[in-house]
Amino acid sequence: MSPLPGPPAPDARGRVWTGGFVQEAVGISVQTDASRSLVPLEELVGLALRDNPKRAQLLVSTVLAKHVPTVPGLAVAAGGLLGLLARAQVEGAGVSPDPAPFETFGRLLASTEPLSAGERAELDDLVELLRRAGADAAHPEVVTIGYAETATGLGHLVADALGSPYLHSTRHDVPGAHFTAFEEEHSHASDHRLYPDPALFGTSASWLPAGGTTVLVDDELSTGRTVRNTITALHRDSPQEHWVVASLIDLRSAADRAALDGLAAELGTRITVIALGVGAITLPTDVLQRARAVIDGLPAPSPVADAPALGEVVTLELDVAPVRSARFGVEGRLDPAFAAEVARRIRSALPGADADAGADAGSGTVLVVGSEEFIAVPLTVAAELDRHIDGVRFSTTTRSPIAVTDRPDYAIASAIVFTSHDATLDGPGPRFAYNLTRGGSRFGAIVLFPEPGVDRERLLAAGGAVEALRLVTDRVVVALLPESRPAGSSTASSSASASASASASASASASASASAVQHRTLPHALDLPDERTTSA
Repeated sequence: MSPLPGPPAPDARGRVWTGGFVQEAVGISVQTDASRSLVPLEELVGLALRDNPKRAQLLVSTVLAKHVPTVPGLAVAAGGLLGLLARAQVEGAGVSPDPAPFETFGRLLASTEPLSAGERAELDDLVELLRRAGADAAHPEVVTIGYAETATGLGHLVADALGSPYLHSTRHDVPGAHFTAFEEEHSHASDHRLYPDPALFGTSASWLPAGGTTVLVDDELSTGRTVRNTITALHRDSPQEHWVVASLIDLRSAADRAALDGLAAELGTRITVIALGVGAITLPTDVLQRARAVIDGLPAPSPVADAPALGEVVTLELDVAPVRSARFGVEGRLDPAFAAEVARRIRSALPGADADAGADAGSGTVLVVGSEEFIAVPLTVAAELDRHIDGVRFSTTTRSPIAVTDRPDYAIASAIVFTSHDATLDGPGPRFAYNLTRGGSRFGAIVLFPEPGVDRERLLAAGGAVEALRLVTDRVVVALLPESRPAGSSTASSSASASASASASASASASASASAVQHRTLPHALDLPDERTTSA
């Protein structure tokens, strides 16, 4: 194969696009259609290579806060802006939203990190503007559906902007629950299920309101095949008058757009697509082979185990209102008062905080990490923390295997790998968190939000998420939220979770006595033993 590209040259503003390496090494490129875009594609995505035989490229969003630690307000604003576009379609106003907020957003994305004080003020004003714009929206007749795993949080933000009930697809296993299934054919994990709560959506197979409007939210449209599969599956039982497809970016070809138009004609419905950025992606005919050759030629990543010491672990048993997963459906908006209370308690567990006073300061930067499909609630907490602590970022874990190389023109610089702790359709497997270190940097503290009701024993086990995070930070704060579930539903791991919760204190005490690591007791916290393991 050809030699890998050399170091990139920054542009006039000192920035390097995180898709340049893939563009030069593999020949994959994206082009913005300026006439149809509100935000340039190059500001919305970088590029990486999937370790996946079905599709070579990964469009790595700069605003989704999935694979890239992101300023929380930017992720919230992206969802709010997409919600503005969706609301215009739902209400049929015939008037495009004011372009000024989109221009502000694009300008903030184009600035260099970190944002200046003036840019932070602009972002705060934009988020507040979007909050006020959505406060009077009320569309209980509309259902908004987000796609697992990447767009579950984005979908919730769009539903908030619409004032609509919200449901996201899932790859979790809920034994005995009625579900609707469809496929995302290119994905590493292709099976999706929808588990609409009968108390919210009714008990019939036609759980969507007949003849209504349904909004489908995804982070990207590359071919539109997943959307076509979804509409075909749902329209069969619940014919809709209007389907609105909302995505951060739309890269469909003319043939792909024609295929969606053809489906609308076949079903006798209307399908509208909206996006912040629109354009095209160019792939060489031998893209899979090229990508494989590049991946095989990448230098081995630096081992994260070279960290000077494992970070300490603090768990917070948060005595707050139980949280209902949106995989069953939720109505009502994300609660800012709830986020503020959770953030207040988390601040007491961060390094440098005055635990008794609940001080507003922590030492070092803080990363809040959601877990796969559990994104929206942790994101709102991260946004609240960012009001009190400088340097807060947000991202989530994922099941997607992605090639890693630490260079500024590539979107995925580092990875940690751990064993899954949730009960999913395909069983246990590897999970990842990306870009927690880049160029030798690391976060002073990481706050992990596992799914409410998590199997605690698996979460804290050797090879699990907590152990992996300890390699890349000085402190891991595990925020355990109570869970609310629909009547009669259960998970394959619920009995294990109950057992783990009941025995947690005894296990911690027994292990701590044999551990050389000392832990400080914090309010609302149960200290964990040293999770360090040695090979026999």
